[in-house]
Amino acid sequence: MLQKRFIFLIVVVLILAAATVLFIRHIQPSEDLDLNYQEISVGSKIADIVKNRKLEVQITEQDLNNLVKKQLSAHPDLPNGIRIEGAKLTLQGSNLVADVNVKWQDKLPVGAQLLFTLAWDPPNVIIQHQSTMVKGIQVPKEWLQFAPIELSIEDHLPLLIGVKDVKFEEKAVLIQLKALR
Repeated sequence: MLQKRFIFLIVVVLILAAATVLFIRHIQPSEDLDLNYQEISVGSKIADIVKNRKLEVQITEQDLNNLVKKQLSAHPDLPNGIRIEGAKLTLQGSNLVADVNVKWQDKLPVGAQLLFTLAWDPPNVIIQHQSTMVKGIQVPKEWLQFAPIELSIEDHLPLLIGVKDVKFEEKAVLIQLKALR
């Protein structure tokens, strides 16, 4: 009788260990991502304004990737022992999908996908976290929720230029500028 219980206990432990290993392998990142970025050339953006003779600047998906990676590399630590190791952003109109590689407690690598919405609320662009998924599994909002981020575009512009409107296109953000008096 005692021998049957011991064998049953060993089988249960082996099944739990196998399930744990499979789960850990399943949630690992599927692609290598990093936080390397290139500085955005403000001079080329100003040259585009002069060349096109329009007071508008286009921020491409690649520009957005570089801006966000710069911010993330400066502040990679998140609450609950989560550290961002790499990211790749995809702009889909007013939605921003962030594929991220994170490490939990500096031990467990996890691949996650975060969905954000973008909105223009003058004078700021509001970035609102909507959801987080790990390998197709929805993570409860209580586990990981970001406060809305407000970006003031006018803080990065010369004094005599303001923002007239911001439009979210499929793969770019179009910032229409205006001259201030």
